[in-house]
Amino acid sequence: MAPARTHDPTTNNDDNDSADPVTAEYDIYLTPPHPEQIYLLQYPNRVRNRPYNARQGAAPDSIRIKPATGHLELDVNLNTAHNFNKYAGLKWGDAMGIGREVQNNTATYGLAAGFSAAKARSSGRVVVKDRADREHFIRTHLDVFAEAEREELVMHKQTLGGQIMRHDGQAEGAAGMPIYFVGAFRGEQLHLTKVDGTVQMRPQFHHLDAEEQRSRMATSRAAAGDTGGGEGGAAGGGRQGGDQQQQQQARSLLMKNKHTSEETSDKGRLEDRTRRALQQAEQEAWVELEYVDEDQEEAYGLFRERMFVRDVGAVPGLRSGMDGEQFLDAVSAPRRGSPTRRRKRAGRGRGGEGAGEEGDGDGEDEGEEGGGGAGVGAG
Repeated sequence: MAPARTHDPTTNNDDNDSADPVTAEYDIYLTPPHPEQIYLLQYPNRVRNRPYNARQGAAPDSIRIKPATGHLELDVNLNTAHNFNKYAGLKWGDAMGIGREVQNNTATYGLAAGFSAAKARSSGRVVVKDRADREHFIRTHLDVFAEAEREELVMHKQTLGGQIMRHDGQAEGAAGMPIYFVGAFRGEQLHLTKVDGTVQMRPQFHHLDAEEQRSRMATSRAAAGDTGGGEGGAAGGGRQGGDQQQQQQARSLLMKNKHTSEETSDKGRLEDRTRRALQQAEQEAWVELEYVDEDQEEAYGLFRERMFVRDVGAVPGLRSGMDGEQFLDAVSAPRRGSPTRRRKRAGRGRGGEGAGEEGDGDGEDEGEEGGGGAGVGAG
């Protein structure tokens, strides 16, 4: 947009004499805090001129969040009519269907699921097709692909996800993080709204994890002679599934007791915090959110409501809590173990003249700095 207020180039002041003159000035306002949170979503693997929205034909179909652990995921529908491998879509759709039964209802793997394994109670009851049956299933549904897509037998979505990096200063790991604001212009005013966190949304490969999990289940059942067919095979599979469940429960109990003893002796260690974070991510359920496209009227209404101060005449003026020296001390790194910024002080040499040298910023240096003038003393 055009500058709000421009300086007169004929005015004789220091700004115009400098190499970088002031060309515009804006009144800055900070919007009040709201109970809703604002996250900045970044897409490192997506070019800027092709955002995920309805205009580009890539509007997110669903979005979900784990508020406590800070995981965020969204699904984007793919165009299966062009440049789409239908065979692979049916293959991975079959794997994701098994993953929703043995893993969790969203077939989430990796960090967002706490790197959890398949649930023993459900994995024993799931029917896993052998190679021949699976090939027949895929070939049959290739002829009725549209119907298979409506029945959710095809993986036709791309999942993007990431973990929220919070900037409120209170969350764990937020110390030293930058603070971001979103700016909106209105005439000669710039309104800033604080960003609660940033998320780098990257492609998630849950379908590959689901396929690997399915292959392991099929291999173990083939080795045990349990193909899932026949009444006797099903009964044998049930007994074997029960034995595997007891073994896994016992193994999990031993691991839990071992970890508990480690936590009591090594509290605060990184391994313990990581273990607790993974357990929390595994136990926390997804919360579905409503996606509103940026071109919808509802989005414009929220933009006007949230991104601007309504009554600019009633807001108090901002006052700095530190002076110039305190600000420089806050942003400067101390050297040689000094707790404050090292300041220039006047040196005194023969003849009453001396070049300024660095002091430590303690009381003695401050006294010399006050009596030394600007760094060159008169005899």
